[in-house]
Amino acid sequence: MITSFFKTSKPIHYIIFIIILTAVFAFQRIIWSNDAINVTNILIETAYLLVVLVSFVILIFIVTKNKLTHNNSYAALYFCLFVSLMPISLEVNSILVSNLFILLSLRRIISLKTRTNIKKKLFDASMWICLATIFEPWAILFFGLLSMGILFYSLTQIKNILIPFFGVLTVGILITCFQLLTVGYFPNYAKYLPVFSVDLITEEALLSQGASLLFLAIILVVILIFVVKGVLKNRKNNPSFLVLISTVFIGIAVSFLSAQMPTGGYLFAVVPSAVLVANFSETTKPSWLSELVIGALLLAGVFQFGCNISSLLN
Repeated sequence: MITSFFKTSKPIHYIIFIIILTAVFAFQRIIWSNDAINVTNILIETAYLLVVLVSFVILIFIVTKNKLTHNNSYAALYFCLFVSLMPISLEVNSILVSNLFILLSLRRIISLKTRTNIKKKLFDASMWICLATIFEPWAILFFGLLSMGILFYSLTQIKNILIPFFGVLTVGILITCFQLLTVGYFPNYAKYLPVFSVDLITEEALLSQGASLLFLAIILVVILIFVVKGVLKNRKNNPSFLVLISTVFIGIAVSFLSAQMPTGGYLFAVVPSAVLVANFSETTKPSWLSELVIGALLLAGVFQFGCNISSLLN
């Protein structure tokens, strides 16, 4: 029933999804946080809501432009379900912005398969990833995706390997010029580098969202099933899906390594997971398996919302 409704992409679907994302964001960032309501806070929260919605639009663009799914709304549906499952991930401002930059880089990396404007795309992708590391240092791991793009689409052109370094250098020059103009001294580049500490993997990180992380593990199992049954039959999009799978695992790694709140980096894995599970829904028979996945995610999201409401009332 649910899969039938979203089987063909329609404008009404995206209106529903935007309303859901706005409601989840408003509850988690305004009602749950209980911050003072004033003009400044409203403008700030509106800006971050736009970041979330732009991320959603980029997902749709990546899927449709690169034909990663058929003409359906499954990827957008799973994006909303995954965000609703872990709304706490919306609370970290730096992660929201960093994830947006990673999505912009992912858009350029996946589009390398057209084999046009490769140098420009590599330069853009490296700049976006570099900007993402300013807000979340562990986003530096996503340079691995850029390496995959070069390996799949540009390995024969050795000089293209140097292009990402120029992208990083460009961002470094811009940061230096900005700080020299505003504060009059050179920036401390060391603060943009990731720092590993066993203290980051805390008991809170492992247990506070235990149920959600366990369910996320189930989704990853679904993705692995799709890889075995689906990707091998779709050789044309194999590199794109390998990039998406790598993005999922890097996102999970960032979630545990990030110095932000537990599961803050979960957002990095949402978009690629949404695309992969969307492919699972459209290629898996019988259809009740997709209904089961969607229904379980929906129930888990509702349960999470109910728990938050209960805590708020108490």
